[in-house]
Amino acid sequence: MSESPLIPSPTQRGWLSKKWLFLSVLTVGVFVALVGYGDFGSTLDQIGDLPVRYLFAGLGLASANYLLRFFRWAFYLKVLKIDAPAGVSALVFLSGLAMSITPGKAGELVKCYLLNSRTGVPVSRSAPVVVMERLTDVISVIILGLTGFALLPGPIIAVLAVALVLTVAGSIFAVSQKASRLASLPILSRWSGLLGDSQEGFKELAAPKVMVTGVLIGAVAWFAEGLALWVILKGIGSDIDLVRALPIYAAATLVGAVTALPGGLVGTEGSMLAMLQQSGITKATASAGTVLVRLVTLWFAVAVGLLALLALRRIPVISEAVIQDKEI
Repeated sequence: MSESPLIPSPTQRGWLSKKWLFLSVLTVGVFVALVGYGDFGSTLDQIGDLPVRYLFAGLGLASANYLLRFFRWAFYLKVLKIDAPAGVSALVFLSGLAMSITPGKAGELVKCYLLNSRTGVPVSRSAPVVVMERLTDVISVIILGLTGFALLPGPIIAVLAVALVLTVAGSIFAVSQKASRLASLPILSRWSGLLGDSQEGFKELAAPKVMVTGVLIGAVAWFAEGLALWVILKGIGSDIDLVRALPIYAAATLVGAVTALPGGLVGTEGSMLAMLQQSGITKATASAGTVLVRLVTLWFAVAVGLLALLALRRIPVISEAVIQDKEI
């Protein structure tokens, strides 16, 4: 049976519509709360006073993050000997950015189905790439957070520690014999072949040299986004040090992931706002900075992803026969 993209049923489409409505209401609510918290007038004035060059610098740094992560995606595909046209591979990767609004970016698994439908690469072959992307992202963000370890409050340090332990433990379990036996359980027997193939691919990506390369690329990529926060804050008049801005961005990103809300909403904004104020930044500046950096990072990523999805629609879906041939 081929692994083609799932087409939502009428019931699923209704559920998705409700989900998008919830996301829209939540997003508007979060941004209104942020602006209101810092005083509407003062916060909006600071947002409006941001020099355009700082805005473009932030967008450029966010773009650098996407470019570096694409290099990592291409590197992982090469390690697993997955052959995909560069243009298709790039559009599939960028399309995944639209899934940044899903809890923990779990929706990025859609990249596996997009790659399958355009190139015939089995989902079980590409799934380990997406999983390893998320794992190395967590490790990279934790490394970024450790740049100002001593400056972070106790609860945030606890979040970093728990995230690191869970990531390492999950990686070790995924390549263990216990994980292999888990796939043989009756409840998972339907997907035993897919899980087995995915585990083999994950083992290849978990090799020390490959893992270190992925983490290093990720660390530089997330440093670029952390730098974007610092640049934005500088643009609205803050004198915060880079060594404070980087761990704040990293910690807020992880807190948002832990909340499991779409795009890390509420958790990311709330923790970032609190830590910025703890660093001596005024309410209005902290609110304006948080709003701007989320627009430059999260919502810019979603916009890029949606444009890539539109472009990908121009590439025809390959036939079922071709997909089946590639799976043999």
